[in-house]
Amino acid sequence: MNVTLFNVKKKADTTAKILTICRKAVEKKIYLQICCPNQKAAVFLDEFLWKFSGEVFLPHAVDETHTIEPILVSLKTELTRPFTHVLWLCPTPPPKELRWVHLYDFDDETSVGSREKSQSRYHFYKELGCKISLLS
Repeated sequence: MNVTLFNVKKKADTTAKILTICRKAVEKKIYLQICCPNQKAAVFLDEFLWKFSGEVFLPHAVDETHTIEPILVSLKTELTRPFTHVLWLCPTPPPKELRWVHLYDFDDETSVGSREKSQSRYHFYKELGCKISLLS
């Protein structure tokens, strides 16, 4: 299992990196499930992916039964088929039984609390034996 951690120093970096990850998933025809921590985050991402540009949108679904779109915005912490790639937005580590091909997460340095949660997830990934890449 592979993990890519993106370094975030300010909150605006997060949405830019989410957009980059989603664009690449669509371009490469990769099924990406975005695991959101709460309904507010899911609604924000749904609207963001439709409206980030006046001319372009990223096809996605918010209903777990609708799996033909390349991106799924979800409150579930288990993968829905055919999704193999995960964008993890939850503050806690994913369940140990969750198996992915590639997981994207954030090394959030925007606050002390966020940094501690990021470190906890990093140690979790190391304990699982994941191959970890750090990107800025």
